[in-house]
Amino acid sequence: MRLAVTHTRTHLTITPANPFLACQQCGKRAEEFHDDACGCDLSGGPVLLMPCFHRGDYDNLCPSWGPADGCTCLAAFGAVPHPAALA
Repeated sequence: MRLAVTHTRTHLTITPANPFLACQQCGKRAEEFHDDACGCDLSGGPVLLMPCFHRGDYDNLCPSWGPADGCTCLAAFGAVPHPAALA
C-alpha cells in the first residue's frame, strides 16, 4: 500500500501480492490498483490499474499462483509459459 499526497487529496494505491495480473485492455502488468476513496472520478470501471491507467478488469496470467507458494506451475503442470512482459 502506498499513499501519494497532492495539493487536493491523498491517493491510495494497493500493490497486489500476485505479480501475474495484467490489464485486460492492454495486457500490461497491473503493478498497483488505485483506490477511489480519495475522491478521484473512477466512474469508468471498478478499479484504476497502474501504471497503464486503464479502468476495468484484469486477468490472472498464472493458473497456479497462490499467496503461500507463489507460482507453482512447474510442480503442478510441468511448465506453463508466462508472457515475456512479466519476466
